[in-house]
Amino acid sequence: MSEPRTAESADSRKTGAATVFSVPEGKRISVGAPSLIALANGKLLVAFDQAGPDVKGLNGKKGHDAKRNRWMQGRVMSSGDGGATWQLAATYPFRRASLFRDGGDVYLLGEASGGLCLMRSPDGGGSWSAPMELTGDLDLWLAPTSVLADGDSWFVPCLIPSAGGMGLTVFRAPRGASLMNRKAWSQGPVSSPLSQLIPSAAGAGFGVPAGGAAIAWRDPVLARISDPKHPWHAGGALHVLGATTSGRQHWAAVMRLAAADLSVAPQPAPGGAPWVWLPLPGGHEKFDLFYDEPSRQHWLVGSRGSPGLPLGHEASQEDGLHRLGLWSSVNLSDWLFSAPVVSGGEGPAGIRCDPSAAVCGNDLVWACRAGGEQSRNARETTQLFCGRVANFRLRNA
Repeated sequence: MSEPRTAESADSRKTGAATVFSVPEGKRISVGAPSLIALANGKLLVAFDQAGPDVKGLNGKKGHDAKRNRWMQGRVMSSGDGGATWQLAATYPFRRASLFRDGGDVYLLGEASGGLCLMRSPDGGGSWSAPMELTGDLDLWLAPTSVLADGDSWFVPCLIPSAGGMGLTVFRAPRGASLMNRKAWSQGPVSSPLSQLIPSAAGAGFGVPAGGAAIAWRDPVLARISDPKHPWHAGGALHVLGATTSGRQHWAAVMRLAAADLSVAPQPAPGGAPWVWLPLPGGHEKFDLFYDEPSRQHWLVGSRGSPGLPLGHEASQEDGLHRLGLWSSVNLSDWLFSAPVVSGGEGPAGIRCDPSAAVCGNDLVWACRAGGEQSRNARETTQLFCGRVANFRLRNA
């Protein structure tokens, strides 16, 4: 499957970024958050959703959400020249999908009408299997870029309805196994919503929530703490970091995941009290986070937010969705700004949000949603941009 190379837009040329995809003029379609991976040979793959009234008429594989009467189509784009030009590699009938690689296979894991759905490519994204539903209808909400390898397992965090809100649940599958087998996947218990966990952590507010904000989390990302001196390090434990609506920018929620039974609970502080809030760059919006073994640091690409100190409703307005940055940390708590990533102008057309990042040699490659002339708000982004931060490890050396 192929199509003409994507031409660069005027917006992308201004920022030094390349255009992965742009919605054709006149089409009532918006693009979702991307997932990006870099293969060993330097090839790049980006997966993202398409939504809107005109998706129904698109060629290729499509899915239909009967509950909401919405059509959906995802696209996998590939680049063999470092991200300068992109070609269509596949379409898929689900959404909110993450790319990850297990051995010689590339997988695409997403959600179709509430349940997990998976596709496999044995040749680096050149060809793909038919989609397989893994779980049936569970009403899951996935965040792209969130699949984590630890030990002999893959872990995937999801949000799922719980007690009137959204709780966390985690799926697991063995590495190196036939992942296109429903029996390979198991689900952990569902946690309480974040708003119900906060009252049990009276000493862990640290100034949030603020301004009467309705507490909620979204876009969970898994992290592994490798430093044995870190107070949160423990065998058989991972951590879930979630972007939060808290009335403050740059704050996220942190939970501890027990790998043995996949249960999620607040992380105890050294004194024993539960620790819920974590100061995190861009923690008020979707961010991407990964651990880089050569530098022994955690790296984060996220929103740089609005100037000043917006509180309450102002903290979640679109004014803070126009700039992305890169930060690093050795402990997930103290963060050092490394580099600006991309910036847009004012208004919906200048939106730059929902980043995904991957290491490609000595560089960090990124992709993000971007607004365009047709955009009326942050949800109606019509472009995907990508670029790279050269020699990113040397930024904080």
